Amino acid sequence: MKVLKAALCLLVTYAIIVCAATPVAHAEGGKRYAMAVADDVYVYDEMERNTELFALPYTYCVEIAREYDDWYRVVYAQNDGFYEEVIGYCKKDNLLILNEPPENLYLNYPVEITLTSGDDKKYDLPALQLTVTCAFYGNFYRANTPYIYLKYDGGFGYVEGKIDDYVKNEIPSAPTVADGSSVQEAPLSAAIPLLVIGALAVAAVIALVVSGKKSHKRQ
Repeated sequence: MKVLKAALCLLVTYAIIVCAATPVAHAEGGKRYAMAVADDVYVYDEMERNTELFALPYTYCVEIAREYDDWYRVVYAQNDGFYEEVIGYCKKDNLLILNEPPENLYLNYPVEITLTSGDDKKYDLPALQLTVTCAFYGNFYRANTPYIYLKYDGGFGYVEGKIDDYVKNEIPSAPTVADGSSVQEAPLSAAIPLLVIGALAVAAVIALVVSGKKSHKRQ
């Protein structure tokens, strides 16, 4: 009986450890996120060149709405405060599928922009200047000139400049599989203890069965 209890304990322990160590995919219908791990991951208006809107802020994320051969249909930002969500497309290059999204998925970084009407050259009158707060979405380059993509008062546009002094997310150290799956496989070294426990449990059960048969024959 003691051997039986020990074997059962080993089997239960083995089952618990296996279940805890088995990677679990996101639940069906759950959201999938990908992180920009380069500073030139662009959001496109269409799935074609020359429709770039802005480059995702480095280490920030998009929600993957749909997957195509070389593209994702994505959602960036949320309808919150100065920001509203942008739906577009990203190439799969330099987008890291995440098992666990970071606390800050999207960069919330309002910036102040001073708008100038232009000097009156004829009468040397001062220009009107107005400072407004805009939602910064990302950088954009055209002919080696940097621009920033902004939203203000319901409209989007570009202002010359570059912003890269925002706080970055930490890039996950554990690799994800190349096909875009969110499941990570446990390394072989982690599986060895499980195999040992399983082997001990099986050996204990076999020993119990053999011992039981011998006792039965003696009777």
